[in-house]
Amino acid sequence: MFRSKDRSYYRVSRRWVANLMERASLSRQHRFYVLAILIGILSGLSAVAFHQSIHWAEENWILRVAENPGWMGILGMILLPAIGGLVVGFLVKHWSPEAAGSGIPQVKAAYYLKFGRIRFRAAMGKFVLGTISIGSGASLGREGPTVHLSAAIASWVGRWFGLAPRQVMALVPLGCAGGVAAAFNTPLAAIVFAIEEIMGDMKHKALAGIVMVAVIAAVIERSLLGSDSMFQVPPHPEYVSWLSLLWSLVLGALAGFVSHAFVEALLGLRERAKLVKGRFNWMLPGFGGLLTGCIGALVFVNVGHLGVFGIGYADLSAALAGELSVWVLLALLVGKFAATLFSYSSGGSGGIFAPTLFIGAMMGGSLGWLAQALGESSGQMLSILALVGMGAMFAGVIRAPVTSILIIFELTRDYSLILPIMLANLTSYAIATRLRNVPIYEALLLQDGINLRKFPILRPSQGWQNMPVSSIMTNTVHTLQADRPLGEVYQEIKDERFKIYPVVDVDRRYVGLVHRKGVRIVSQTDPEKTVRDIFISDTFPKVYPDSRIRDVAKQFVKTEWIALPVVSRLDEGRVVGVVTLHDITRQQFLQETKGD
Repeated sequence: MFRSKDRSYYRVSRRWVANLMERASLSRQHRFYVLAILIGILSGLSAVAFHQSIHWAEENWILRVAENPGWMGILGMILLPAIGGLVVGFLVKHWSPEAAGSGIPQVKAAYYLKFGRIRFRAAMGKFVLGTISIGSGASLGREGPTVHLSAAIASWVGRWFGLAPRQVMALVPLGCAGGVAAAFNTPLAAIVFAIEEIMGDMKHKALAGIVMVAVIAAVIERSLLGSDSMFQVPPHPEYVSWLSLLWSLVLGALAGFVSHAFVEALLGLRERAKLVKGRFNWMLPGFGGLLTGCIGALVFVNVGHLGVFGIGYADLSAALAGELSVWVLLALLVGKFAATLFSYSSGGSGGIFAPTLFIGAMMGGSLGWLAQALGESSGQMLSILALVGMGAMFAGVIRAPVTSILIIFELTRDYSLILPIMLANLTSYAIATRLRNVPIYEALLLQDGINLRKFPILRPSQGWQNMPVSSIMTNTVHTLQADRPLGEVYQEIKDERFKIYPVVDVDRRYVGLVHRKGVRIVSQTDPEKTVRDIFISDTFPKVYPDSRIRDVAKQFVKTEWIALPVVSRLDEGRVVGVVTLHDITRQQFLQETKGD
């Protein structure tokens, strides 16, 4: 069950801050702007620190290993991502489960279902595990984790200042905007991303705060890392020929189908990986790292480039400058495509923003070579289509069409290609949407048993009783294994205040409930008996994360228990939370007293 987060020093600090705000006579709106400034500063600084941490890790780990001559370097390139994956998998299972994946699905789920509550440990986990994963060579990006990191900081700031749940919820998009702005140095795209991908509402009251945070985070990033655009591209003619538009249309169509194949393959592999059970399933990221290492080493041996490993922005910049041959482009395209699938689906910590841009650039550059081979004589088609391909692939995979246009413009500061970029992006977006209606982040959440479309953000008039139970449940669960002796178990839980504990088998599957009082009484008379001898088996209907609070309350009426386990729909038997009668009554009290 829950271990209380309200430590005494938090209560004292919150009371001190609240008194300070009261003495300053700040209105609610002005307090919101003060918090926006604070979030902008913290998200900018944390994003720069994360950026520098990954850069240091790449320089000192995977790149240094690759410098070793002969078979020692090849073996190091194969083994290092596997070792990094093992470390990440172990820490994800035993320390920070939220650190797996890109982080954006977790942010969306927290925003829609938990009133923006994201544990601060998620920020720490993303920073540490993202650095280890990407620095050791996993084919993932830093941008998604940066969004998760910044959103967790925004959520923590809101809770630290003692804000109501809906006020904390309003701060999460601010953190997302700050993360994108500082990760890419793209404040305009960051603003649109927070609206397009997180909130879905241009009229949201937090829009002014989003703009403030994006600007502050971008200023901090530029002050510390420089104001140059992330990618330097050769100057392109202001006049775009009809031939360039035609090839951009072809590229957009190709990107639509390739992005669909990428999403389908990633979801399929991830679904199979989630079916792997047992005590050693935490080793899966190590296996994904091993496959990534083999692919990256194979590409390096044949073409001499390391773009498959890590973020790969050096080779991406070379592609945008038109410096790579067609064989290098194709090798990096295929290698990055496969390595990203293995790195992400196996549970690595990192995002798909950077790999998506990389794959799109290599695909566009390859098509540019074909265009030049067929008689295009400008000599710039390779560079043009590599840049256009980045946005087209981004639009097809991420499904944020406006963001995909702005982000390419801000990444390169080249406005002359805005028409080909728009044409390719919208074509790719239309085809990808037609082939799969559900965007990738929502599809990833569906694999985890969370359906955001079923539970949009609820207005007060709709009633809190119709909200999913995942918005109020306890996420940190203390389970007891059925085969453990009661004497040993009681020594572990005797100082805790919880009354009900879910019981799981050796595979961590839910099998029933046990009362703390029963453990205490039986352990005193027969400590060698196991939890299995006294637990109550699962005889009442399951509670799932998307079960409505109203339906869960009815289940409490039918049973004498004061707590019910929340079990994953996808991985039935895995306890993902606990909901109590206190959770429901507390939510009712908050809805009746907050007055919004």
